[in-house]
Amino acid sequence: MDKILENYLEKTDKYLKPMPAGERADIIKEIKSQMLQLETEKHLTPAQITERLGSPKELAKAYLGGSIAKDSSFSLRKLCCIAAFAGLAGGSIFVLPFTSILSAALLVSAVIAPVCGLIKLIGFLAGLDIPFIMFQFGSYTAPPLVVFPLSLVFGILFFLAGKGLWKLTIQYVRALSRSKSAINAFDVNA
Repeated sequence: MDKILENYLEKTDKYLKPMPAGERADIIKEIKSQMLQLETEKHLTPAQITERLGSPKELAKAYLGGSIAKDSSFSLRKLCCIAAFAGLAGGSIFVLPFTSILSAALLVSAVIAPVCGLIKLIGFLAGLDIPFIMFQFGSYTAPPLVVFPLSLVFGILFFLAGKGLWKLTIQYVRALSRSKSAINAFDVNA
């Protein structure tokens, strides 16, 4: 394979680093296969092939966006991919980190709030005062018996808000990566 095409593949692979190694290798094989097909069947030069594919950064962004938007489940790996995608997408530099990190924080808070409420309730029932766990809203401080039910309600609200914000993040990534990957955008038979 030509040095220009090898260099292109290396750059694309570098931008795909947040993806799992197996998935990244499959993408690089697919791109390499398309390059070879264009080279042998269409008799295109390496410069023409790379021109058709666009920049390695844009191609990686399309694949990364497609991988993220595949399903809307939450995972730390996907959170890292979103951070990488935000870096590649440029204009979304504020939106994606904000929505993805806030959704992760809300999901973590959905677990922490009821656990703290339960600890406060158990402490109260055992006759212990746990002053660093409290439910305070403005000047109102809830009594220990009310803290647990309130923490459950807020845990549910945090979960729903985090889940909704995560879905919004995924939809935003889908919208940004609508420009299909360049490998699928050009027709080898054209």
